[in-house]
Amino acid sequence: MIRSLKNDVVALEYPINYFMSQCIHNGDIPYWFNTWAMGFPLQSNLTWGIFSTPQMVFCSVFKYDIFILHIELMFFVLMAGWGMFYLLKKFFIKDEGIALILACSYMLSGFITGSGQWMLYISAAAFIPFVLSSLIQLLRNPSFKHAMLFAVVYFMMFTSVYAAFNIITTYCLFIFTIWHLLNPGIEKSKRIGQLKYLGLALIITSLFCLPCILSTIELLQYMSRGKPLSANTNFFNSNYLPLSGISSMLLPFSSVKMRLPNTEGTMFNSYAGLFTLLTLPVAIAQTIKEKNRTALAIALVALLFLLISFGSILPVRNALNILPGFSYFRNPGLFRLYFIFFLIIYIAIAFRNFSWKEIFDLNQAVFPRHLRLGFFILLLFCLVALVLHFSDGKNLSFSSLQGLIKNISYPQTVFINALIQIVFLVTIFLFTSIAKYKLAKIFIIGELIVNTLFCTPYFTVSSYSLPEVNNILHSVKGFPVQKQKVNEAAAIYRDEKGNEWANVNIFHKEVSVNESYRGPLVLKNFSKFADDSSVAKKVFDHALLFPGDSTDNKNEIKLILQRPTHIKIEVIATEATSVTVMQNYFPGWKVYYNDKKLELVKNNKPGMSVNIPAGKGTIDFIFSKRSVWVTALLLHLIVICFLFIYIYQIIKGKLRSSFPSLQNQ
Repeated sequence: MIRSLKNDVVALEYPINYFMSQCIHNGDIPYWFNTWAMGFPLQSNLTWGIFSTPQMVFCSVFKYDIFILHIELMFFVLMAGWGMFYLLKKFFIKDEGIALILACSYMLSGFITGSGQWMLYISAAAFIPFVLSSLIQLLRNPSFKHAMLFAVVYFMMFTSVYAAFNIITTYCLFIFTIWHLLNPGIEKSKRIGQLKYLGLALIITSLFCLPCILSTIELLQYMSRGKPLSANTNFFNSNYLPLSGISSMLLPFSSVKMRLPNTEGTMFNSYAGLFTLLTLPVAIAQTIKEKNRTALAIALVALLFLLISFGSILPVRNALNILPGFSYFRNPGLFRLYFIFFLIIYIAIAFRNFSWKEIFDLNQAVFPRHLRLGFFILLLFCLVALVLHFSDGKNLSFSSLQGLIKNISYPQTVFINALIQIVFLVTIFLFTSIAKYKLAKIFIIGELIVNTLFCTPYFTVSSYSLPEVNNILHSVKGFPVQKQKVNEAAAIYRDEKGNEWANVNIFHKEVSVNESYRGPLVLKNFSKFADDSSVAKKVFDHALLFPGDSTDNKNEIKLILQRPTHIKIEVIATEATSVTVMQNYFPGWKVYYNDKKLELVKNNKPGMSVNIPAGKGTIDFIFSKRSVWVTALLLHLIVICFLFIYIYQIIKGKLRSSFPSLQNQ
């Protein structure tokens, strides 16, 4: 909250969330994004949409600005920690202290830090622990309540995260369910109950997700993103985790300046804290000793996801394209979230019956040699890195913090991070040796915080304060009538520092066809003209509305209302003519002349046109998909009401267990 978030989250997510909030607070339904490349529907799970309950809550409760964007992102980061702590403590490990540190390791992992500019990635990390928790609840205690809980949590994830995470997570849940059902130790009667309520959960979940799925299928027919990406091999394999990126597990700061072709630092960071690395040898030894097949299976799953993260370096990622859905998204580095997730679960399972003291007591621990080995290997690795980059470290200049952040080199990041980790390793080892376990825990958490803060200037935050960003992206109240032509409305603003701010037309409520930070989510009937610069210059040289060819220049056309879903025009025509508005056609658009419905004219030009007779009247272009917004509203009410009742019952149960006098109340 001191420095603003940056890059995609400000260029994409902030404008869209701001727009949706403005619609709600000005009495409009936020399912037609009129300023985005001449209009784009917000009713799918491809990115942002009307079906996401968390998004609609944030946009409805608050008047969205840069401060709310920060609060929302921090909420999802904290939610990732809460969800992991709940999952671990309830199902995998008894020691609350270990569960807390592992949850913090997940919440402040390299994936979270590196993905700070993509809210849809952070929200995925937040929902995955809760989805798995609800599935385990359902399998252990089959009931309607738990079937409903799974459906609600899965629906929120399905509509609130980047679609790739939905695909990967759904496959993981399916495989986990099959593995659990094949367990020979389950009684026949209980297995029947599990299958019954799993079927019920599947039906409810399908019903919840069906409106969003149908809307997504409809949208794919009008955009070019509906084809597999794997045909473009170089693009499909971009943003992978390089082999050298493994060093980020110990030295996360080194990833901020690591440069390799066809990928970027945000996909390198695989850090999960010193605790996971220190205890990994102990966990492996414990797994071998117990012959724990469950722990071994989880460890192999974690390893598999790490191998997939390497992209085209190994054949594993491309082999997954035989599974439906996997050829439609790129960024193999995304899979490292699941590597970190399952690594943490593996460590929790390995230590499920152990306390902190039993693991870290160097004199009486279960495997003291393995813990010492962990300290020794990590310390040795850091010392080698420190020595190899010592000459670069001597050239560090601390005269200007901003200059240091901007000009630091890769060898210098390695040197600094190695030095930091040596200090923490030695300190943790000393406190562990003298049985000061609370202090050791503090420094383990402190190491997570320090490394996260070192990475945030490169991955997450900018040099601008939040008030500065609010001032630069100043908002226009309401939805004023547009004066500029659509090819003159600025989509990018260059500030006095020379930095560019994308999609500023959204804050000005102006329709702009100028190139900005749109990404691939544009409709075909816009991109076919915009992709040809020679054609685009001519066909987009219009105001938001304009008359068709007419020999009579006495026709009067006036735009009197410009809202996302309603454009109202007054017209006095001396002869029959046509009127065009610069909005993409999509099912749901209707046009009325003096309250009488007319047919839209289909022609090979951008925008929507209608033929009107001579005379005086009003033309209303209205976007309305009643079934979409009514269904979305109903789903949101069901989700919110269920969660309130479920949380109330949990709190009530906790109070009754804490205060026996309330048992009969």
